[in-house]
Amino acid sequence: MNQKKLDSLLLIAILCVAVNLRAPITAVGPLMPLIKSSVSFPSSVLGLLTTIPPVMFAVVSPFVCRINDRFGAGSTLLFGLLMIGTGVALRSYAGIAGLFGGTVLLGFGVALGNVLIPGVIKARFPARVGLVTSAFTISMGVFAAVSTAVSYPLSQLPGFGWQSSLTVWLILLVFALAAWWPQRKLSIAPSCPADLAEQPQRSVFRVPRAWWLTLLMGAQSFLFYFFAAWLPTLLQSKGITPEHAGYITFAFQLMTIPASFLIPAIAVRLKNQKGLISIVSAVYGLSIALLYLAKTGTLATVAVMLCGLSTGSCFSLCMLLISLKTRSADRATSLSGMVQSLGYGFGALGPILGGWLLDWTGGWSAALLCAAALTLVIFVSGRKAGENEFI
Repeated sequence: MNQKKLDSLLLIAILCVAVNLRAPITAVGPLMPLIKSSVSFPSSVLGLLTTIPPVMFAVVSPFVCRINDRFGAGSTLLFGLLMIGTGVALRSYAGIAGLFGGTVLLGFGVALGNVLIPGVIKARFPARVGLVTSAFTISMGVFAAVSTAVSYPLSQLPGFGWQSSLTVWLILLVFALAAWWPQRKLSIAPSCPADLAEQPQRSVFRVPRAWWLTLLMGAQSFLFYFFAAWLPTLLQSKGITPEHAGYITFAFQLMTIPASFLIPAIAVRLKNQKGLISIVSAVYGLSIALLYLAKTGTLATVAVMLCGLSTGSCFSLCMLLISLKTRSADRATSLSGMVQSLGYGFGALGPILGGWLLDWTGGWSAALLCAAALTLVIFVSGRKAGENEFI
């Protein structure tokens, strides 16, 4: 089989993995009111359902490089897919313990994919990093949007409920396992230029720009998981029906798709990404202000769409900068482990803090003020991370 066909099969496999890295998580948000009425937990506790995945990303990510060195990227990602499937099943049908324990397994599996895929792209598609990264993030965005839109309507089908609505995403997993099985022996080989191969490199933890990229990842993760958990509930507090809130949240996820395509395509052509992140952060701040002011479904929809566009832009920039600011696949994997571990660790606070502020204040003003402040963090950290230097 020629190399072009092998690369095409690998790209298909990467995209099949990508669709499983967000859809099982974003499906939870629209179902929060149903789950809350079923288990009778306070909002702050239910926020754990979308907090646990980024916590697992933070816990697991530092060890992914070692797991990869021991077992190879192909086998590690195959194991990750199996963990996702097990977690999705337990989350719905193993009681309260399974609801939270299954989410832990789901987060473990997703963490493996989050960290390794940027390294795989850097190693196997070095001349098309921007294009393949766009395809990867678009795939995540499309199915995150679909899961957000259909999870509540599915739960209303006769005999379904929220449990079956969450389990339906196992269908995607079957396709991913079939596509990734031929890649189970895949390994990530270093791809740095020969004249750099012998040069010792500082740990990514000792490079200031790596910390700025980590802060950018943390701020955008906080906002994404906050909105993934509470946006439907926030919209319902403005008098919008649960079904309509689900469709508006679908618009949030949908708008990440054009951002995931356009932003990397623009960013790879720029000498640095400082101006681009400045624009993105300004639009993000505007969208949150409009969401706070929204009294009608129309203005809320516009605000949410701008918010989704900004979210997709920030995430795709983070993924791209991991590859763009490193010279080799192993360096990209190391940076990915640091950025995603600490970044998602901070992001995990989004659903918890959002739920706590809701319980404490009885409204969304404080939570949205916190969200607006984080757009300033995105502005500062993004400009530092986007400077024209390697990490």
